[in-house]
Amino acid sequence: MTRCTNCGTQWTFKEKLRKSFSFDRGMPCPQCGEAQYLTWRYRKKSILITFLMILLFFLPSFFNASWSIFLAIFTITLAAGLFLQIHTFELTDKDDGDFWNV
Repeated sequence: MTRCTNCGTQWTFKEKLRKSFSFDRGMPCPQCGEAQYLTWRYRKKSILITFLMILLFFLPSFFNASWSIFLAIFTITLAAGLFLQIHTFELTDKDDGDFWNV
């Protein structure tokens, strides 16, 4: 459950999806307008999920699978990865800086 650290407003799925595709560091809370940032812990989890998605995406090519199996695995992997990333959101009111500098 993703909540604003300032006012406690729960973010909707649409707001979390918009933040996940944004390149901006912070995003204002829809209720109070206070800037919210993704936590360092969430960013580490996000990189791990993305790495696993890429690994699963190329897995059928090692077994010489057909295109239909490849497409099915790609679709399932993409949907599961997006679901995991959206539902594991963690917000903070402080900008942790760059991922590599933390």
